[in-house]
Amino acid sequence: MSSIFEPPDQDHVTRHADDLFRRATLVRRDGWDPYRHLWSCGEVIGTALVLGDDAELQRCGETTVSTLERWAFDLWGITGGQSDVDSGLLRTRAWFDSIRAAR
Repeated sequence: MSSIFEPPDQDHVTRHADDLFRRATLVRRDGWDPYRHLWSCGEVIGTALVLGDDAELQRCGETTVSTLERWAFDLWGITGGQSDVDSGLLRTRAWFDSIRAAR
């Protein structure tokens, strides 16, 4: 059993990337309306960040930085997430950039 302080395994991080890429594809095709109230807040703001959709982030009461901060902990665990926040979210920004580059 892993600790919440430890980073998730690489498969977990890859699944997050695949999931956000798939969600971004759905929103590009169908718009936000079919999904906005179906997905969790984290899924919506993560997808909005992949799409560069600042209007959707604002609709959710989030900013790019607040979204990156939330996702840093999901991606890297508590210790790694805090370390990334403290260093300016470089690792999390790079992760989201890699998803955007994949499209």
